[in-house]
Amino acid sequence: MACSYQSSRNHFVTMVDIMITGYLLKDIFKSYTRAQIMFDLFFTSEGRMFGEAGYNGSIKIGNFSENFFSNNIFFNARQYQEQWLAAAERVLSNGKSYFLVNVYDPDMANFFTSWPCSVIDGTVYIQNQIIFADQYCLSDILSFQTNLGEIEFIDEDGEKFSTWQTDLHAMQQFRTKMRHLLA
Repeated sequence: MACSYQSSRNHFVTMVDIMITGYLLKDIFKSYTRAQIMFDLFFTSEGRMFGEAGYNGSIKIGNFSENFFSNNIFFNARQYQEQWLAAAERVLSNGKSYFLVNVYDPDMANFFTSWPCSVIDGTVYIQNQIIFADQYCLSDILSFQTNLGEIEFIDEDGEKFSTWQTDLHAMQQFRTKMRHLLA
């Protein structure tokens, strides 16, 4: 009987251990999943590119990361960050916006670099896009009056556009970060 009791007791302890471990892993997995769908946009340092002064930066969307350069000819670091905050707020309120990462003097520029995004069924889809200065007025771009069109996932030749995704919670976290940074 003692052997049978011990065997049952070990089986019970093992089942309890598995349940506790599963519960703990569930929380770890949730944290890991949240980290995978994060969104962030930030400057890493001041720098120079092609003789222009500006800021080295990075965008992170889940596992994806890309570095970029933002000149300081027309915008300073704070103005870029204020635009990013306004863009995050628009994504959360209107479901559509764009983050500007390189803005030139409109009298000299032929393009601006952006990351437009749209919310579809609770998922935020993000792409990289050049905004051509001869097609859009900078004052309209800066006041979010420019409609860059709907996000398309496939071009006219059937090729997929590079598109990344995150969720609304990640965008809310980014907005909170930017509010604290600019406070």
